[in-house]
Amino acid sequence: MAGSIWRNGESMTSNRNKESAVLERRFVPMGSVIMREGERGNTAFLIQSGNVRVYVEKDGKKTELARMGLGQIFGEMALVFDEPRSATVEALEDCNLIVITRQTLQQKLDKSDPTVRAIVPMLMKRIIQANNAMLNRQATVEGLVETVTTIYENLYSSVGSAQKKTLQNAILPKMDEFLNAVRAFEAKYKSDM
Repeated sequence: MAGSIWRNGESMTSNRNKESAVLERRFVPMGSVIMREGERGNTAFLIQSGNVRVYVEKDGKKTELARMGLGQIFGEMALVFDEPRSATVEALEDCNLIVITRQTLQQKLDKSDPTVRAIVPMLMKRIIQANNAMLNRQATVEGLVETVTTIYENLYSSVGSAQKKTLQNAILPKMDEFLNAVRAFEAKYKSDM
């Protein structure tokens, strides 16, 4: 057989095909709900094209958590935990999605290092806890200050030492100006809030 490499009586081409099984594709038109908060699920979605909006509803109000596009994955919690969906995802434009099932992930994890198999569920659990803590935090100015400060500190710790001073000079004055404006607004209109 020309072009195939044989090992242990089996074609390498055949092995490669088993490893890279074709995953289901799904077209979702703009405005469609792809998954709904509270539903059970066992699939995640990789965005091949289009954009989606991720949100939760609390007390009849929609809180947007994220907007996602090409190459991003949503619904991944359902691949590890058998719990209801934590958010609703809606197509902001026509989308082409790759469907990733729990079975597909499990097959890939089974082939991975035992340390990776142990780390993935633990990381997912921490993400759920962080999401829940953020959603349950009251919408206060101090909550906003804390969130903005945490994001800045995380960004600051992630850049190299050469970029730290540039980041400080570029971000800190604007961040302080923004937070002071929010505090002034709260002080002026606190009785109306």
